[in-house]
Amino acid sequence: MSRSPEPKTSAETRVSKADAAQTRRAALIAHTRQQMLLHGPHNVSLAEVLRLAGGSKATVAKYFGGRDGLIAATMLDTAQTAMQELALAEQGTSVEEALENLLTGILSFYLQPESIAVYRGVIACGGTDASAGQIFYQSGHKKIVEECADFLDRWKGRGLRDDLSSLDAAGQLVHAIRSGLYEETLLGLRAVPVDGASIRERARAVTLLFLAGAAPRLA
Repeated sequence: MSRSPEPKTSAETRVSKADAAQTRRAALIAHTRQQMLLHGPHNVSLAEVLRLAGGSKATVAKYFGGRDGLIAATMLDTAQTAMQELALAEQGTSVEEALENLLTGILSFYLQPESIAVYRGVIACGGTDASAGQIFYQSGHKKIVEECADFLDRWKGRGLRDDLSSLDAAGQLVHAIRSGLYEETLLGLRAVPVDGASIRERARAVTLLFLAGAAPRLA
């Protein structure tokens, strides 16, 4: 006669519930990301997300505070994943090499199909859905600028001027890397995905332009 399974301890029960919650949360984010890619952030159907991921509006309220919180969490998750990749890409023996790698990663993030879809969706709102623009800025673009500013801080005195205003310079740098190639893709003049060689070429050009003004001045 087989023995009955041992009852779970309270600690094991808590771990099991935590794992289930994390799985449900990840599923909600994954299906929200897919909705954003297909329809833009302002047209995300919460009912469709719940149909695919399971759960209820109460589940979304519990984990994210509501629909806007879910969209913000999805954007933040995407940006954080990109930033982890950027930290790896930053490696280099000189500020020039490291910055080129960083900018390649940043431009690759902005050229992701979902990033393009989200930005197009925010613009299509025409200011009628302020929450969508706020979510995109706070959970996506702003995080990338902050990561870029941290990079500049780390290289001060090692190829960058000590008096550089990191946050301001990071904002200008991110805008510079999004000009040209990204704008053409955003407007549908280039197809996605964009080839890696073109991304690297653009990152190289912006790196050289930036360092011309940000490198220490010769006495």
